[in-house]
Amino acid sequence: MYGRVALSWLLLVLPGVIRAAAPAARPLCTTGETTYFSCATTGHATISLCGVLPGTLQYRYARAGKVLLRFPANAEEGVQQFGYAHYSRYQTDRSEVSFTAEGTDYALFDYLDHGKRSAGVQLTGADGAEHELVCTGPIHGRLAPLAKSLRCDSDSALNGGRCP
Repeated sequence: MYGRVALSWLLLVLPGVIRAAAPAARPLCTTGETTYFSCATTGHATISLCGVLPGTLQYRYARAGKVLLRFPANAEEGVQQFGYAHYSRYQTDRSEVSFTAEGTDYALFDYLDHGKRSAGVQLTGADGAEHELVCTGPIHGRLAPLAKSLRCDSDSALNGGRCP
């Protein structure tokens, strides 16, 4: 009896804390495209990087299943619009794909540090304001395969200002 009372009290005091896990967001990539990266974010959105290399690549951002941003508008221009950065050392592997759209810098990141994976997108506005959407739940795909197709981002700290 005590256990049921305690559980009832917990549900009243902490509404919304105990709930079923949210379903994983499906990548925004279409049939025939490769999902290079996709996840659901803390902002209840889905971010995806989709394409067929070496020809097409496009970043997509959606809420409630509706795509709100596609960059670039023409996926065939994507390979020229994105930069790639990578850093690795013992137990650390970090990759970023960056681009600028409408005055905002985007850095899609996928980090593996000591066996823990973190990913999402960092946004920096023209005014310097920063915002980050972090992936929650499963992360689909990897950014590393893009290294051979995208230009090296010499502005990224991950590359240390060096590009081959």
